[in-house]
Amino acid sequence: MREFTYKSRDGEVRVLINVNHEECLRGLLSNYTGCAAFVSRSIPGAVKVGCPVMVIDDGESGKDINTVLNIIKWVHGLGLDRDGVFIGVGGGSVLDVVGFSASIYLRGVDYVNVPTTTLSMVDAALGGKTGVNALGIKNVIGVIRQPRAVIIDFSFLDTLPMQNYVDGFAEVIKYGVTMDEELLEYVIGNKDALLSRDGEALEWVVYRSLINKARVVERDELDRGGERVVLNYGHTVGHAIESATGFSISHGRAVAAGMICEARVGVRLGYTSPDVPKTLTHSLGSYGLITRIDIAGAIGSIINAVTRDKKRSGNYLKLPVVTDVGRWELVKVGIGEFTRLVIEECRSIP
Repeated sequence: MREFTYKSRDGEVRVLINVNHEECLRGLLSNYTGCAAFVSRSIPGAVKVGCPVMVIDDGESGKDINTVLNIIKWVHGLGLDRDGVFIGVGGGSVLDVVGFSASIYLRGVDYVNVPTTTLSMVDAALGGKTGVNALGIKNVIGVIRQPRAVIIDFSFLDTLPMQNYVDGFAEVIKYGVTMDEELLEYVIGNKDALLSRDGEALEWVVYRSLINKARVVERDELDRGGERVVLNYGHTVGHAIESATGFSISHGRAVAAGMICEARVGVRLGYTSPDVPKTLTHSLGSYGLITRIDIAGAIGSIINAVTRDKKRSGNYLKLPVVTDVGRWELVKVGIGEFTRLVIEECRSIP
């Protein structure tokens, strides 16, 4: 078991790793007048701590403004007051919806994240970015508001299909290649233990990933200082691939492809060591995260997604670019130049 805290505008956030979520929740709930739990439809019986439970859909179908309205109507009917707490139990999309709903209910109540996938454990559960889809636009509505606690119970991973389990290692490798060479070396060197879901190895990797993210969030919580952009490495192209393929490719595999593509573009721009794309291809491939993607037929959709990217500023993109393993810098690249290089370097990945 590991525990740490990080600072936010609203106070400290407590992060508990490799714990029993029910025991931890019982201890936390004594501080509140009431609670409401929102649980992924794939694990409806996961929370048994005396809270009313609402089951919500996973994925893009549930990550919608209408889900938020249904949540607010339900908790208002329960009579939950401003000293109550929301509990989100599920993957990243569920936690996004619950965090956003808590942030706007009665102008904001506390919420606790209980991630149930590798991806949400190493990334989505921490950081306070919430968002939902509306009007056919992904993540168009959202706020940054930190959870009061993040509770990570590895027992949720026991029944997670292997394809879903390894998806989260794309984000782990992202932390390693951008800011933590030791983490990347550990992930490469301990592949067998991590793929067998060894608790000790998982605990170290999840802890190290979240510590890296928490340090960035503390320094740039509202994503205005330029540092938090590093957490989106690989996501500019990755999100575009997800959108262009109708989300038929998982988030982890799209980000894996995005990192390889953005590393190739970085080499062409003269910022990135030529060894970085090779290192990424090796490490991601060893976890089965490389899906051969022929994006030639979707170039128009990808260019459209890139031009709408949240890192856009006028005719430029402010991108995190890895210079070498464990090091990165913020680079301003013209949208035209970036899309041209994506077309030239990334028509087929890997």
